[in-house]
Amino acid sequence: MTGPADPDRQLLRSATRRMAWQLAAASAVVVVLAALATLALSPVLGHGRGGHEGGPDRDDDVLRTTLLVAGTIGVAIAGLAGLFIARRAVAPLGEALARQRRFVADAGHELRTPLTVMHTRAQLIARRMPPDDPALPAMRQLLDDSRTLGEIVDELLASAQLSADPARGEPVDVRDLLAEVARSMTVLADQRAVTLLVSAPDDVRVNGSRTALRRALAALVDNAIGHTPAGGAIDLAAQVTGDRVVLSVTDTGEGLAGADPDELTRRFARGPRSADGPGGRRFGLGLALVREVATAHGGTLRLGPGPAGGVRAEIEIPATSG
Repeated sequence: MTGPADPDRQLLRSATRRMAWQLAAASAVVVVLAALATLALSPVLGHGRGGHEGGPDRDDDVLRTTLLVAGTIGVAIAGLAGLFIARRAVAPLGEALARQRRFVADAGHELRTPLTVMHTRAQLIARRMPPDDPALPAMRQLLDDSRTLGEIVDELLASAQLSADPARGEPVDVRDLLAEVARSMTVLADQRAVTLLVSAPDDVRVNGSRTALRRALAALVDNAIGHTPAGGAIDLAAQVTGDRVVLSVTDTGEGLAGADPDELTRRFARGPRSADGPGGRRFGLGLALVREVATAHGGTLRLGPGPAGGVRAEIEIPATSG
């Protein structure tokens, strides 16, 4: 049975080393406390034995040396034992991660073919329908839904492959990516009378899945549109900070309203009640998936207040070197 992918193996090694160091540190604390207690009690325990050859000072020196050597050896043994125990403890986790990767890849491959066939058949039916057929709008919606399902499956496969091997990603031009997202979301923004702004430097690239990054940014923009009042604006921007690229979506809406940003990125999270409707403010599964996309690209997702109110969401990922 194959082992976990390289990022998973690195994660497991890091956890193993951390557990071993913690066990060694705990052992060192115990040894030091025992040594201090012994030294503190040695005058009491050695009282009345000053007539021995060498005297109490000689005994104390021998005791300190013995404790130092024994403590050092004990800490070293504890560290090695901790490394061995931790490695055995995290082995089932590594197998679980490997099975998860294989399941996502297998499920994605199994779903891709029937979805492609369904989409092709829907296209053929739509082409044969007359323009005045009342069922044509529903058929076009079916086409859009099947296309979306296919993109989701492709994203699952790309995300699984990218997590297993980040080198499989392709260079993505950041400015083109933001412009593409803005074009695709303009219709929704116009319906809400919200302005979309794009600002990004030229010749900035990241390595990753263009499809996954586009869907992550589109999810952030869609969320911002849903919580920005008419006449507001959404800034879709990118900036370079050292060897990192920060992709941000900033709105002028109602803000976090006291919600915990970390809680909002959990699956099926529900934020404070929105002023735009009776339902609560939903961040839901979308932000959790955005966070997973950022993590798969070696980055992070951050949520915080915007400079003029509203919410600022940032995806920070490594820039492509060279």
